Amino acid sequence: MDTAWPFATGKAPFKVKGIAYAFHMEYVKSEIPGGLAAQNAHFENAALARFFEQPFFATSWYDVYPLMQAGHACGAATHESFEEFVRRRGRHQVKKDLGLVRRALVRMLSPATLATRVPQINATYFDFVKVETRVESKHSVEGFCRGLPGAVLRWYQLVTETFLDEVMARSGADKRVIEWRPPRRAGEAHGVAIYDVGYHVHWD
Repeated sequence: MDTAWPFATGKAPFKVKGIAYAFHMEYVKSEIPGGLAAQNAHFENAALARFFEQPFFATSWYDVYPLMQAGHACGAATHESFEEFVRRRGRHQVKKDLGLVRRALVRMLSPATLATRVPQINATYFDFVKVETRVESKHSVEGFCRGLPGAVLRWYQLVTETFLDEVMARSGADKRVIEWRPPRRAGEAHGVAIYDVGYHVHWD
């Protein structure tokens, strides 16, 4: 997979909503020993540390790449792998987001409804991803994510599947399995390789 990323820090045309950065900053300050300083100390690029010194506004759009790179830095700070940290961070966010009212609403929705809607909702945080889903059976859903740069594809998969798995667990879906298909190159956007990737969700 082509993971080239030729953009200066903060200047990439692939954006994520500021609320995602705000949530990340809140987590780092409350859950990472040493807080923001610990994260920033593990960036190989000083420009990334400077990027995180700015205020993040919930409705603004920001370069997505530093948020993905923060997964590597925070993993190093907490002695976890990149994937371990991103999953733990995602689980924490679900628990924080689903208060009593939302938790009750989740329990009222079918697993199939959640499996189709959650990835679509997640995609609205990004200005470059489109998600298509369809119910395959009572216990399975097929989906497709389009427009993912190779450099952030695996991180996007981790974020999506962790959030989906946690939400579906709260709806009563047992033995949840989320399987990703091999990515397919779909051309280029802004000079970098773009991929489409399918996935299959099934449960008992």
